[in-house]
Amino acid sequence: MTDRLTAIVTICRDDHFYLKRFVAYYGGLFGRENLYIVSHGDEPEVRALAQGCNVIPIPDTQANNFTILKSRTMNHIKDGLRQWFKHVIVVDVDEFLVVDPAAGMNLREWLDQAQGNTIYTAMGMEIVHMRDREPEGVENGIIGPRMFAQIDLHYAKPCIVSRGGKLARGGHYAAYRKLNMPDFLYLFHMKYCDFGVFQDTLNRRSAFVAEQAQHGDGKVRSNPQWFAKNRDDDAVFAKFTQRPIVQGLDLSHVRQGMHDTWRKRNETLWHFTHAKYEEIYELPERFAGVDRA
Repeated sequence: MTDRLTAIVTICRDDHFYLKRFVAYYGGLFGRENLYIVSHGDEPEVRALAQGCNVIPIPDTQANNFTILKSRTMNHIKDGLRQWFKHVIVVDVDEFLVVDPAAGMNLREWLDQAQGNTIYTAMGMEIVHMRDREPEGVENGIIGPRMFAQIDLHYAKPCIVSRGGKLARGGHYAAYRKLNMPDFLYLFHMKYCDFGVFQDTLNRRSAFVAEQAQHGDGKVRSNPQWFAKNRDDDAVFAKFTQRPIVQGLDLSHVRQGMHDTWRKRNETLWHFTHAKYEEIYELPERFAGVDRA
């Protein structure tokens, strides 16, 4: 049995590709017994893929309040686990926290000796599929077959919780006044990591949102970015190839902007300005395989 210093919490609804990679990565690092997977709808496929993990089934009801209820649920689970673990990682199933290999340690090795009583924020980036130069599949790992990423500060999330503090708005903000963001810590969001996976996910999410609209008051309260009408998937991915590419990963100017704009969002939450960046970064070769344990 692995040491129980860090717990990992996520929620899943029919995201079987991402769940398989999630369990392989986080379970490989921390042990499956330290993964807590909220299964929306309690699908048999989720139980099979998450064998050895702590699966928490919730019913497939209250669909039109899903985003609000998800946030509350994750906060309550996080608060409960924090009484027993030094650190609690709260991420979506398509989000992979990694440590820059140049630091000489992986996520588990860092957290085993990292300071507690804080909330850590990771630099947020999205892996993007450059279809004209990356033909390899991602079934056995994503980073390596995919080596390009865009900055998206919506995913620079306060996601490692080692003290009291509410996470809000999908985990994008925290009730914690300090921006504690180690230079070596990255959160890679995988929405655009593969064209085929993207299409399949969008099709399933679109079907889900159509189902939501038939229940309750008919309003949809899930994230609308997944459900665009008149979508053109080819155009979305073609735009990646038209943007300037930067080799290397010097993001010091991004980090400085985050610290410079750090301020109160309301009476309890803190945030920074979500500046936009046009560049796409080609990851250094040392990152290949970093999402595999």
